[in-house]
Amino acid sequence: MKHYRDAITVGKVKCMYSVLHRGWLMPSGEVVRNPLKAQRLAEELNTKRGAQ
Repeated sequence: MKHYRDAITVGKVKCMYSVLHRGWLMPSGEVVRNPLKAQRLAEELNTKRGAQ
């Protein structure tokens, strides 16, 4: 991320930043406001999808 509103992409998982909700939208529909937590959750989702 170069800017605080950049999307987080890990493998095939992409979490877009929502200005309206002031957080990252996870593929499940959850809004995460902490960028470090959003990155960690995206990495976990990517490893789960890779195992399937």
